[in-house]
Amino acid sequence: MGAFCAHNSAGIHPTTITVPTVQDLARLLEAAAPLAYQENYDNAGLQCGLPSAEITGVLIALDCTPAVVAEATQRGCNVVLCHHPVIFRPLKRLTGKGLVEQTIMAALKADVAIYAA
Repeated sequence: MGAFCAHNSAGIHPTTITVPTVQDLARLLEAAAPLAYQENYDNAGLQCGLPSAEITGVLIALDCTPAVVAEATQRGCNVVLCHHPVIFRPLKRLTGKGLVEQTIMAALKADVAIYAA
């Protein structure tokens, strides 16, 4: 977990506050619902984003779309936790032509991680 220092209003006694990362969230979710239990056609887990990124907020959605990524950004969230995976099949290119590509590109541009659970 990453950490940063915070000071009280009097400016004394710095306190270390631990900030969870995307990987910390993934570990927590995977402890409750191991990826090994998913169906062989499913693709749960981290869809895109940096595991080491510190979490600023999590937006929960059934499906992740470019509009959901935009809402996450507006709300100060850098993680979208969705039920349905964005990526079901391997992507051959990212040109923005389809909804899957548009969603992944929007998330990458906005530094928003997508985790499907």
